[in-house]
Amino acid sequence: MDQLSTSTYPLPMAWIEKLFDRMISHYGNKFLDMWRDIDLQGVKATWAHELGKLSRDEIARGANALSGQEWPPTLPQFISLCRVKINPLSAYYEAINGLAARDRGEIGEWSHPAVFWASVKVGAFDLKNQPYAAIRARWDAAFDEEMAKGQWVAIPEPMVALPAPALASKEVAERYIAETQVIKNQNSQVDHKQWAKLIMQRHKEGDKTLTHIQISFAKEALSNALH
Repeated sequence: MDQLSTSTYPLPMAWIEKLFDRMISHYGNKFLDMWRDIDLQGVKATWAHELGKLSRDEIARGANALSGQEWPPTLPQFISLCRVKINPLSAYYEAINGLAARDRGEIGEWSHPAVFWASVKVGAFDLKNQPYAAIRARWDAAFDEEMAKGQWVAIPEPMVALPAPALASKEVAERYIAETQVIKNQNSQVDHKQWAKLIMQRHKEGDKTLTHIQISFAKEALSNALH
């Protein structure tokens, strides 16, 4: 995946000079005639500013594409050569696969950050539960909007889902019911701290089903009993 720029600083002028020299080599007078009687330094400054919004990989892609162009490109045409061409339908299926990977805790395979951010805009639930025909208008609009930005935030790592809380075994549940029944059946001399003692005994025996709050409350109750 391209390392995409989030910078709006212009490219170094040396880069623009090198790019223009390359186009002169490709197109000769065709290229020079485009800028005849025009402030060439002003043109180069504009190119430097606009191409500063692209990544190095994108600029290299555009420069390499020049050999397939019969006529020298204008600035908008060159920017179009730089950018990845992605079919919205292909991007849709890529998003479906990428979201499935993220459900597994993987970052997913994304050919371009715009595909990921379009999936965020449309929503993972709708993408995974509606066919393309039903969601096409929303998806295409979101994808086109993201692709037009020219700058993209890096794709974040997936959120790691917390493990489900452990369920008490049948034996633990039966023990808890028995302990509760003991307390309920106590006579008038009931030990009102019995519940806390039972919890601390379970904690001492390594019962992992106890929560931090249960243990804290039991400790506090027994501590108060000493005063």
